[in-house]
Amino acid sequence: MTSIYYTSCKKLPENEYRKLSRLLPKKMQERLYKFRRWQDAYTYLYGKLLLKKSMLQFGYDNSLESIKTTEHGKPYFENTSFSFNISHSEEYVVCAISNDEKVNLGIDIEKVKPIKLDGFSAVFSPEEKREIDSYNKFYTCWTRKEAIVKADGRGLTIPLNTINTLSSSTKLDDEKYYLSKVDINKGYIAHIASQTKIEKMNVINFCF
Repeated sequence: MTSIYYTSCKKLPENEYRKLSRLLPKKMQERLYKFRRWQDAYTYLYGKLLLKKSMLQFGYDNSLESIKTTEHGKPYFENTSFSFNISHSEEYVVCAISNDEKVNLGIDIEKVKPIKLDGFSAVFSPEEKREIDSYNKFYTCWTRKEAIVKADGRGLTIPLNTINTLSSSTKLDDEKYYLSKVDINKGYIAHIASQTKIEKMNVINFCF
């Protein structure tokens, strides 16, 4: 089963913010308090709290302290049967989690806003360039690419123009990834990539 948990990043009174921050392990609290922009602090805080809540909903009680990272920086838990991934863009933070035999998955969300499309020409395949004629199509391809490389785990070390995202599934090296749209807010576009086809997806809004 795959679920998406999301929340909006609205600034809280200081006492409420501190109360939520104490739900994180000490080292994460120390990192949290180093952020200079409140927006960065809140996306970090909410991302970790969404992960914590989603794990509990799935019946796992792993401590956030036991998160490890791969050589390319992808977070994971050892000796568990679930996978997760976190993304954020402006007002929203999303956390995807699946207990489908530890499949690789990735999620990306972006706010749809004006952007110079020609500045991103190098990251799209020739087929994608012919299709991208609006901001919606740009962000659709972009979030799909981001979700795939986050699922793979190597991130932006992978040349993005080698990934064609015009269909609902694609291959990266020898791995096939299925792509699904995630509806969060009409002003945002989000996609999840998974090694298994997602037949049913729960999308859950958490309020802090």
